[in-house]
Amino acid sequence: MLGRLSFVAFSALLVVACSESGPPKTLSFNPDDGEQRRYQMYSDTNIKVESKHYGNRSERLKTMMLLDYEVSDKPDIYSIRMRPQYMRMEFPQGDFTSFEDDGRGSSGDSIRKMMDAGFTVDIDKDTSAMVDFTIHEEPEDFRKQGIDPLQEILNDELGRPGFINDLKVEKGATQVLELKSPLPEITFTVEDFTDSTVTLSASGENNEAKVFGYVVLERETGWTQRLTMIMDMPLPEEAAVSDGSMRMVTSIFPEDWLYGQNLEHLGYDEPFTIDNTDFSELNSNNKATDAEVLANDSGKMDLYGGRISLTYSHPGVSFESMGSMSIKVKDLIAKDSKGDALDIKLHENGVFTYTDSRNEKSETLIHLLPLGWTDVVDDLEQMTSIEATLERYETSYEIVEFPIDKDGSSIEMHGAEAILTPTKKDKEFELKLTATNDSYFDSQINGVSRAVLNYDTDASAPNWVSSAESRALAIAKRGDYAVTLRIAFEDELPETIELKFNRVTDNKTSEKKIVFYDEETLRSDTSIAPVDTVPLFKSDEMAVSVNDRDLEFSTSTLDELEPTSFDRAQLYLTLSTEQAGVCELNTEAKSKGNKHKLVMRENADPNRRNVVSHLKMPKKVVYQLMTDDGVQRFFYDTEVALKLRCDGQPEWQPVDIALGEKSWMIPVESLLGEDWDEQQAEVAMSEFLRKYRFLNDSGKALAVLPQNDGGYSVDYLNSEFSEFVSDDGFLRIGGRVDKVEQLVAKGDPVTKEWTHQLPPMPDFESLQEAN
Repeated sequence: MLGRLSFVAFSALLVVACSESGPPKTLSFNPDDGEQRRYQMYSDTNIKVESKHYGNRSERLKTMMLLDYEVSDKPDIYSIRMRPQYMRMEFPQGDFTSFEDDGRGSSGDSIRKMMDAGFTVDIDKDTSAMVDFTIHEEPEDFRKQGIDPLQEILNDELGRPGFINDLKVEKGATQVLELKSPLPEITFTVEDFTDSTVTLSASGENNEAKVFGYVVLERETGWTQRLTMIMDMPLPEEAAVSDGSMRMVTSIFPEDWLYGQNLEHLGYDEPFTIDNTDFSELNSNNKATDAEVLANDSGKMDLYGGRISLTYSHPGVSFESMGSMSIKVKDLIAKDSKGDALDIKLHENGVFTYTDSRNEKSETLIHLLPLGWTDVVDDLEQMTSIEATLERYETSYEIVEFPIDKDGSSIEMHGAEAILTPTKKDKEFELKLTATNDSYFDSQINGVSRAVLNYDTDASAPNWVSSAESRALAIAKRGDYAVTLRIAFEDELPETIELKFNRVTDNKTSEKKIVFYDEETLRSDTSIAPVDTVPLFKSDEMAVSVNDRDLEFSTSTLDELEPTSFDRAQLYLTLSTEQAGVCELNTEAKSKGNKHKLVMRENADPNRRNVVSHLKMPKKVVYQLMTDDGVQRFFYDTEVALKLRCDGQPEWQPVDIALGEKSWMIPVESLLGEDWDEQQAEVAMSEFLRKYRFLNDSGKALAVLPQNDGGYSVDYLNSEFSEFVSDDGFLRIGGRVDKVEQLVAKGDPVTKEWTHQLPPMPDFESLQEAN
């Protein structure tokens, strides 16, 4: 573990200790006494080995870390205390996180104590050289095992702070650094600078190793702002392999960086076409109210993937009416099952709002990192909830008339930029879009003949850099996930095109205290309001598309209802859920040589696509002719008589029931009477759900949840009603209930009768002779 700290842990200081000469003209490290910084650090290492005994192998190690720095300004040195607060490592043999027990016993405890205490590096103010390094809690057995902690941590020359000295802030200015073999000498070049930052490239290559990257520094203080560095080098000579190489990509970002770093994700960079958007259809007044956005009192908490994820649902609120990125979080408190606060420090690592089209809602996802190395392990085992305050900020958008000029144009709004550059092709341009955390031009556009979105890569990267690495370089250099639209015009250039600018303002409109519970608590504690809306029916948008072989089942009125065989030796009848609730279907048929009775039985998946969903009712009820054991479904030379008896026309009527504060808990007696258990206990749940429905305030039918806490993997068609009734006689509904309705039959009874003749058995001998 310590061996991987080297390049990551110290890269934040890699050009920190620059010369102390004149403020804007040369880089200098000017921290304040007591100044503290926190960085996100990412390392992705790919090791390939060639062994005489084991052949070719490769392994990948990924590390993410939060590292705190605190400066003490002393007469001749800067003393910098470094304390890793969080670490996650992913490798083929398993994962390691700073807040989970790794089972190493005393050895693991020693490492945790060392990391918790941290390290101190002393840097000479005049020469920028490192003069001392201190491990405050060195495990006793390190020296006995022949492990030099200093070498383990500082095993990279580029990891040593203070290797750049007195570099002028002017474009093209360079400084060469000699590194230990097999690394090449590295040339640092000033690529660009502003009043606040200086951007350096780093490049070097020899017959054995290659290095390339960028580092962006704060011009006034010398602190690192962003960095991505790629190193490709042979494995050390002492490695027990015939040959091998190591490729490491290291990135450093400020503590509030939103996007993380994932090379696998960055590798998915296929361009895609963007259609014109008619912005006149947008309604800026279509904003959800604060009460709608923050309707829920609770959310869900999950601990996985090396972090804590909090999910808060906004049922019935679209992404557009929600306002992109308008939710922020504060006042995070971890609690145990008794509601007592635990001493767990939580670092917010991003808040994201997105659309879940399956449930027609928006969700806000909050990523948290637990900090610490010792007590946090035990405290997390006791944690059952996290209390937090969610804040909603006013959002706005503006349709901008962006000027089109053959020589290029640009616009800047609240730090976000749109920059148009002509290409070599006539009437084709590149439109580069940059963003801040709160302002951005999105990819919607209007007024072009063609637009293709591309993810930005670094044009200056050498050929040996992969496309994913090139994207990482561009992100570090630019400071955002910039994209470029390649746009074209078939006719004359327009004066302007339309772009959509979005902004989250500083105006907080509301806030609400929310408690996020773990899944076990949410399932077992019925006093907690539902954190999500579980619809009874699958959304039409998520319906499986029909292919050429699928049968299309459609409903009709009772008067027009007819069975169909689709020109097969099969028979189907399709009813609406309401028709199935008031009608009964009888079958009379005989099949030669078949000992089983033929029946019309409901088939929830007639196309055999394996799309039957748990806790979902089908929107159409498809009856199929089959034997009573469900095995045979094709029949020849068979006459089938069907009789459908309906009590009347189906109609939903409200049920007079008092819904209390816990509207998601429905007393069964109020629906079915005191003797419900004698009449309904063994009734199929699907039959009950076709006679009663529970609607939220949007009129959406809600699912009924199982009484046990074993999960929601339940099929209503094969479950009994009693399985959903709690011990104290309640049904638990998947959302807040606004209205309960019962299906009744109105008007005169309806009877429909059909006789259907299935086709004769094909003459297979004749078919073979014909072929």
